[in-house]
Amino acid sequence: MPACLGLDYGLRRIGIAACDEEASLAFAVGTHVEGRDGSVFTMVANLIAERKIGIVVVGLPLTTAGEEAELAQKARAFGEKLGSRLEVEIVMWDERYSSQEADRWLKQARRPTREDRDALAAEIILQSYLDSLKAAGPEQNS
Repeated sequence: MPACLGLDYGLRRIGIAACDEEASLAFAVGTHVEGRDGSVFTMVANLIAERKIGIVVVGLPLTTAGEEAELAQKARAFGEKLGSRLEVEIVMWDERYSSQEADRWLKQARRPTREDRDALAAEIILQSYLDSLKAAGPEQNS
């Protein structure tokens, strides 16, 4: 299984997570802030090269009913643009409740920032994807 990168897409911030070499454990890498950190495409391209990423998992913020609202459509367009620019496999992944789960985890932290929340949400999204691959079994991962 190739290494994976997870992205929690937002209009202002994009949380970023990566996985270990065995593609079994996700961990937060950081957050890209629009207008502060330069091009998100450059940042992701650098991470793909540094970490030999083969799959980028982009969180798809569906409604509680499982439908795509405006932000989900923007996340999907972002994923498509990312895939065409960087020639990497893109997986759109249901991220419902990932930010709320991140909030629960961050209640333990002292003065967490919005960037902490976004990076942790990306970790949760990526871990969910990795866990689904494990649950599907080895024949589904080849």
